[in-house]
Amino acid sequence: MVNRRFLLLSLWVIPLLCGCRAYNMGNQCLFSQDIQTVGVSIAKNHTWRRGYGERLTEAVVREIENRSPYKVVPADRADTVLSIEIVGENKTVTFEDDWADPRELSLGITIKAQWVDRRTQQIRQSQDLNVENLALEISSTSTLIAEAGQSNATSSQKLIEKIAQQIVGMMERPW
Repeated sequence: MVNRRFLLLSLWVIPLLCGCRAYNMGNQCLFSQDIQTVGVSIAKNHTWRRGYGERLTEAVVREIENRSPYKVVPADRADTVLSIEIVGENKTVTFEDDWADPRELSLGITIKAQWVDRRTQQIRQSQDLNVENLALEISSTSTLIAEAGQSNATSSQKLIEKIAQQIVGMMERPW
């Protein structure tokens, strides 16, 4: 009877211990472990909207610090460098009332991001890119409904935070 209980217990405990040995918890399994620091240069803004570059850089730094194990440091001391360019933005009307007044608008921003390892000079995007030295293009949109209390500033900030999440998502290892 004792041997049977011991056998059943060992059949349950041994696979449990062996199966969890290489398991990683938290963001350590999502991001590459050979990188500790990231340098983020201020995003270049090629649009007419002032302040987008600084706001996007601030949102990306905050997202890297919150979501990844990486520490943001000056670019000359970093293992990798993230460079971002805002290449386009648009605002389109998605809904009009009977008098052709805009009631819902869509804001959009297109950016190019490139994450380069300073030690090897290789691009570190986790997506498979076939072309050498190509920047990843990311585009996102946000709605603006004035009747609901939204303004151009609140909608653009929401859009910038969404793009910052996508940029940090680009830094994750492929599954």
